[in-house]
Amino acid sequence: MTIRDVDRESWREELDSFSRQHQGSIVSITTRNARGDVAVAAHDLPLEGVSSASARSNDIAITVGGSRNHLTHEVHDPVALQIDLTADEAERALMIHGNDGTTTTIEFRSPTRPEEVDGLPTSDHQ
Repeated sequence: MTIRDVDRESWREELDSFSRQHQGSIVSITTRNARGDVAVAAHDLPLEGVSSASARSNDIAITVGGSRNHLTHEVHDPVALQIDLTADEAERALMIHGNDGTTTTIEFRSPTRPEEVDGLPTSDHQ
């Protein structure tokens, strides 16, 4: 397992690229608070995107589910962004660390390398 830290200055670009590359990929969203309690916010839903929640906020919004099971999960006051990679550099998960000690993880059902999905139409991911 390899963890790649994302510089704060490039979060917006990284999240935009991540969203384009993985739109439609099946993901689960979990949160782990500072006490170690884990909660599942979404399970096996298509990713719509990950972006800034608003222009006035540093919060990050994760949108999944499409038209039938639409869910937006917000991460408040994020302080770190990391990508979990497999041994062959496939993206396994995106981890967003909050100032309160909570970690939100967007985990792929099937890890993929960005070059395997980049440029493919959304319908090919579903």
